[in-house]
Amino acid sequence: MKKTPTNRPRIEDQKHYKKIGKLKKTIADQIGRETADIYVCESHLKHIFNRHEAELASVGLTPQMFVDLVVINFNRIYKGVGNSLLLVLWNGKPKTTAIEMNYALQKGFYEIKTATVMRKDFFDKKTLLWKKK
Repeated sequence: MKKTPTNRPRIEDQKHYKKIGKLKKTIADQIGRETADIYVCESHLKHIFNRHEAELASVGLTPQMFVDLVVINFNRIYKGVGNSLLLVLWNGKPKTTAIEMNYALQKGFYEIKTATVMRKDFFDKKTLLWKKK
């Protein structure tokens, strides 16, 4: 893989990806993961829209706004399936929002796979890796 002058991996077909945040060093170190940028691609935004169109419309959000909201404001991280992470915006209500992302080693960044609204009891069986103080 070619490296850019900033020593970061080049994203193939970059026009389909959008950088939306970063897993900061302080958090990454606490959970034993890589510090890296967080990206989302057009196809995953379409997937989020197709699965959650009614929910998003009911609160006036686009898929991009929904993802941005969670990435900017997440206050918990849980271990997902395999090597994935769940960024969670815990709100104290029966349902909460979560984003699933994987670290793409060959790309050098975290890639959002999906975003959803989940019942809180879903997280009872998940491992809490980090919680905002």
